[in-house]
Amino acid sequence: MAADVSQFVGKTISLLSLERKAEIEETKSLQENVSPKELQRRGVCLLKLRIRSRRTGDIVGFSWLNSNQAANDISSGIVSRVSQTALTVAFDETADTLTFDDDGPFKLIKLANDVTHKRIKSALNTLTKYREGPAPHLIDVLFGNVPPGAPLQIKPFVEGGEMPCIFFNDSLDDSQRQAVRFALCQREVAIVHGPPGTGKTTTVVEIIVQAVKNLKMKVLACAPSNFAVDNMVEKLIKGKVK
Repeated sequence: MAADVSQFVGKTISLLSLERKAEIEETKSLQENVSPKELQRRGVCLLKLRIRSRRTGDIVGFSWLNSNQAANDISSGIVSRVSQTALTVAFDETADTLTFDDDGPFKLIKLANDVTHKRIKSALNTLTKYREGPAPHLIDVLFGNVPPGAPLQIKPFVEGGEMPCIFFNDSLDDSQRQAVRFALCQREVAIVHGPPGTGKTTTVVEIIVQAVKNLKMKVLACAPSNFAVDNMVEKLIKGKVK
């Protein structure tokens, strides 16, 4: 069944707002009901900090050490640099407008990060505005408004073709090799699906290596987390892909 892009965007933004609200409430509840020492043990708070200098990441709240109330926060800022002995926070306010005693002590607590929320919302709103280039057709395919194009007949990747496909990773099993061939022959979109631990990332890496080295493509590889990106990059380094 075809989906309406505007309805999808509206519903998703509504759900995103609920998620954001819940994240803020959870952070506020932790700050008000959990002791600073316990928050530090959980890795979301740093205690007994003192100011070394003032100059005009993660979002953090800056407050007096003995305050458990979010309302008593002095300010919030972004962690811009971390070393073994110091942590640098960038504030929106100038040094003159921040009212606190340099002697401290203070605490920093990790807050709900609105950067990701804003970027997702911006991307959703942009989704309804694409009118030029390849994006409109791809969006129509993804939302079921038009059927996908016929598979490309790329000789090395056609199943049962005359020219055999040479895989860079010779440890791929049959299902992984089939997924690589399938993905590289699709005009718009291909889905590699499977339970955890079945080698999906390994398969995607082979697809990227084949696309870059054999088909001379430029590939933008994305993942939903930093860990997933790191995992993919580590495997790509072994394939000597730039």
